[in-house]
Amino acid sequence: MKKLTKHYKKTLILLSVFFCFIIFLLIYCFYPIINYKENIENKPGNILLYDRNWKVITDKAKENWYFIKYILNNKNIKFIDSLIKIEDKNFYSNFGINILSKLRAIKDNLSWRQISGASTITEQFIKNKYFKNYNRTYLQKIRESILALYFSNRYSKEEILGKYLNTIYLWNKIYWIKWAIKIYFNKEKLEKLTNEEITILISLIHNPWIKNLEEENFQNYFNKVKNRLNFNLKRTYFWELNFKKNIDKLPFIKKLYWEDLKYNNKIKTSIDLDLQEFTKKIIKKNLDRLKWKNVTNSAVFAIIPKTWEVLIYQGSKDFYAKDIDWEVDVIQAKRQPWSTVKPFLYLLALEKLWWPDSLIIDLVSEYNSFVDWKTYISENYSLIEYWLVRLKKALWNSMNNASVRLWNELWLENVFDFYKKYWFEFDYDARHYWYSLVLWNAETTLEKLVRNYSKLIPNNFSHLDKEGVKGWSNKFLLQDILSDPDNRDISFWVNSILNTSIAQAVKTGTSSDFRDNWVISYHPDLVVWVWVWNNDNSSMIWVTWISWAGAIWHSIIEKAIELWYIKKLNNYNPSAFQAASFNIKGSKLQIEEWEYCLDKNCFRKELIYKKKWVKYYSRIRDWFFSKKDLIEKLTDFEKDKLKKMWIILK
Repeated sequence: MKKLTKHYKKTLILLSVFFCFIIFLLIYCFYPIINYKENIENKPGNILLYDRNWKVITDKAKENWYFIKYILNNKNIKFIDSLIKIEDKNFYSNFGINILSKLRAIKDNLSWRQISGASTITEQFIKNKYFKNYNRTYLQKIRESILALYFSNRYSKEEILGKYLNTIYLWNKIYWIKWAIKIYFNKEKLEKLTNEEITILISLIHNPWIKNLEEENFQNYFNKVKNRLNFNLKRTYFWELNFKKNIDKLPFIKKLYWEDLKYNNKIKTSIDLDLQEFTKKIIKKNLDRLKWKNVTNSAVFAIIPKTWEVLIYQGSKDFYAKDIDWEVDVIQAKRQPWSTVKPFLYLLALEKLWWPDSLIIDLVSEYNSFVDWKTYISENYSLIEYWLVRLKKALWNSMNNASVRLWNELWLENVFDFYKKYWFEFDYDARHYWYSLVLWNAETTLEKLVRNYSKLIPNNFSHLDKEGVKGWSNKFLLQDILSDPDNRDISFWVNSILNTSIAQAVKTGTSSDFRDNWVISYHPDLVVWVWVWNNDNSSMIWVTWISWAGAIWHSIIEKAIELWYIKKLNNYNPSAFQAASFNIKGSKLQIEEWEYCLDKNCFRKELIYKKKWVKYYSRIRDWFFSKKDLIEKLTDFEKDKLKKMWIILK
């Protein structure tokens, strides 16, 4: 009795192990089928991208795409009959696998030490559809055989054959039989194929990775198929087939719309092909002139801010250029934006009840760096101190001294939180950056930077929180600062390349070692960013602020104006945007036009915008300055230094 009990337990254990093995094997086999997702990556055909005017950008053959489109198969069609004779002569009578062929293949594989052969049409379909990226192993072939038994019971032979004909690879990135006969032979129906065309297609199934039809392996297999089918034919194609030309005018764009391509392989994009091609030519023209200045690459990104439609996407001078990083796309790369982040700092200053004509000191100063008791010394790029400057002049001329002092007044946490409000992302907390927040050593993608700038546009509320009239007023003042040529006079002169036929709010930037040089501009109709740099990370020669990024930017802006993407803003001033336009009842605009006297007797005036509740006391031309207009408190050392410079503060 005990012996029977022990025997029973052993049998139960073995059965349990066997049962678990079967369950595991079934899960292993069917998991790829259950987890399989049908999307555009599995579909054959071409990627078709159009620009906003329905001009073809991309009409390109795809790799490794499949789709299920049932064809009403007829085994009397000569091509179908020939295919079955070569690939699986017992197709209509087997259960998805051929045991004798498997044994014969195992014997051959053991002799040659390789994994191959003996797959039925059903197994080939399963491999092509669900396991195209898997290694060929004995375990994998067992998995395919089990699934072949399942598919043979679930689908009719005609359905399996139809699926197979839409998943076989037929060279030249073609996976669909109807597409293959259309491209290679310009025919629509399988019934119209000649003996030679049938032989070529069947031969391509076994030789899909050939470079041309003249290869010895392909010709040998072609003759083998011809003889087995008893075809008496002449080679009329001279071993050449028709090919569909792949059009890929703007390779960067396919990457931009990749998420949409997962669901639809025909997409109308927002890109303007004419403007994009013009941009590419302008980049090439300028870079050819800049080789001697050690400038090798450039990129451009432009969006329509109200809708965020991408108008220009040029990730580098050339997607295929071998003298730069292969297929480089810096628009998606993280970089330090440096001075192009300063407008956000100054917008915060405007929100803190300062105004464009407030005064700030631009002197080299020492600050506590909060690291091992070391001091931080701020310096301008020009290494010049500008003493007392207006806020708007300090911003446009990228005065580092003034910006750091402004940061010191606004304080770290406020600046950090304000940047985050405008969608900047940080890898660390505020105290990791300290004063570098002003000059920006944090990193951001250049695409995100352009989208951040779109939030600065006064009347662009389509993607923003509605900040009311007060928010609009500060943004209007900031845009007025950045679009006024008079504010650029210290570093860029009034008549610079940054002046365009329709004014843009524009900011420039240059990295500290002159590896990067960029211009970014915004307007209610368009936000444009241009970057030039050197691919090997060495410094450019005599290239600063607007030297060459500005030249490319200017040409693109004028072309966009010519194409009516940028329109003149009629009466773009406070009176043109009443509170009612923001659906805020009873609100009043908080800025107004004001004539500002440049001297005591008011012989010279300029028209400025100011906040209604502020009064400006200083007279720049007479060297008379009022402490009331000064943002910050001065130390005795700074007062003494200003006195030596004949600057009078009252």
